[in-house]
Amino acid sequence: MYLGIDFGSSGVRGMLIDSTLQVRARAALPLVGGLDDPKAWLALLPPLFRELHAQCPEGMEALHALTIDGTSGTLLLCDGLGQALFPALLYHDQRATAEAHEIAQSWPRAGIAAEASSSLAKLLWLWRHVPAVRGARFLQHQADWIAAQLTGKLGLSDQGNLVKLGLDGQTLHYPQPLLKLLGKRGIPAQILPQARREGADLGPVRPDWAAHLGIPADTRVRAGCTDSVAAAIAAGLHEPGQALSSLGSSLAIKVASPRPVVDTATGVYSHVLDDLYLVGAASNSGGAALLRHFSRQEMMELSSRLDPSRPTGTLVYPLPGMGERFPRRAAHWPGSLLPEGPPAWQFQALLEGLAYIEAWAYALLAEHGAPCNGPIRSLGGGVINAAWMQMRANILNRPIAVLSDNEAALGAALLAAAPDVGGLHQVQERRRPEMQVITPTPAAVAAYAPYTAAFRRHFADAGK
Repeated sequence: MYLGIDFGSSGVRGMLIDSTLQVRARAALPLVGGLDDPKAWLALLPPLFRELHAQCPEGMEALHALTIDGTSGTLLLCDGLGQALFPALLYHDQRATAEAHEIAQSWPRAGIAAEASSSLAKLLWLWRHVPAVRGARFLQHQADWIAAQLTGKLGLSDQGNLVKLGLDGQTLHYPQPLLKLLGKRGIPAQILPQARREGADLGPVRPDWAAHLGIPADTRVRAGCTDSVAAAIAAGLHEPGQALSSLGSSLAIKVASPRPVVDTATGVYSHVLDDLYLVGAASNSGGAALLRHFSRQEMMELSSRLDPSRPTGTLVYPLPGMGERFPRRAAHWPGSLLPEGPPAWQFQALLEGLAYIEAWAYALLAEHGAPCNGPIRSLGGGVINAAWMQMRANILNRPIAVLSDNEAALGAALLAAAPDVGGLHQVQERRRPEMQVITPTPAAVAAYAPYTAAFRRHFADAGK
């Protein structure tokens, strides 16, 4: 049996699969405590494992390996015992704008590491502004910190989580410009994690944790990944051109490509995954931006009043707070205001804005050499809104494939199983995800096309 654990912005999910890659149990728990509090992350594990054990006791008793994914770029600096010296800086934190500029100036090829939300920029910010972290022994991200607590082996991370720190994903080495930059700031290179490929063995679960969680003492912990990479694995991305949109609190997109694409100006970067690259980026826009205006209950009630065939005729760029990462970079821009109007009209305008952002994002990836082919696979909380899925198909002018098993935890579980079944490619060959395909309506495509183009023109320079 293999377990995938997904730590997201709202809580934790777990999924247990067997050696035939079939799901045997699943559970989800909301976060209690601050999202930036690592102790709150660990507190979710015992109740999660109890729930999984209640559903499938024989499966948890036969657990062989587990893998953890977490939010990309969520950073911790720790002492020699692995205890956090400061609350985690979260994946979407934009405070390190001056440090990002410094990185870009001294290391022009830094790529995604020169973003304000990158791990490297956060590290520089912490070292400059928080004296308590200057005795740090280890730098960790959310997924690898939790794995380190379970194994007792600190200072290890998967290469995907290290991309935003500046790691060369192909060689698994830190480039000299990065080491030179750290040296100038007095940051010891020894705090940088050793890189491992996703799925690599990190060691067994510590005996005390095995007893606490009720799992076999020889359960292996395997190197995890970012939440978006886990989502891509769950979505079955394994051929060039296949694309995925993760519609959660934020919007993340990935396109499988035979070659890497990195562009500092737009924030496009690439993860190495098996024999392919996952080219993509993430917008700060998403479900969290909608919640600024409507509750979940209100959105459910308003969804029946949407008309995905008829544009509202307005252009709204919804953001959850200050700053945008992609498809445009604007660290101090709050997005656009929502015009006055009936609630159903406002809600549709917001959803159209999210789809216009997505269309812009895929257009940028195509312009950089990573076009998508076929349906856009989709997962996350947003897929339950059927009217929005049809609206996306119309605005993107491409079929939308809604995945039946649409959780990153499944991708983490498949990653845990991969070393025992011949690798990730073999996993994807053996498992074909079920999906419902929604096709565009030609008349609606024609109605939305002018607004899709106008949206990019209108917001290309907004906030500069």
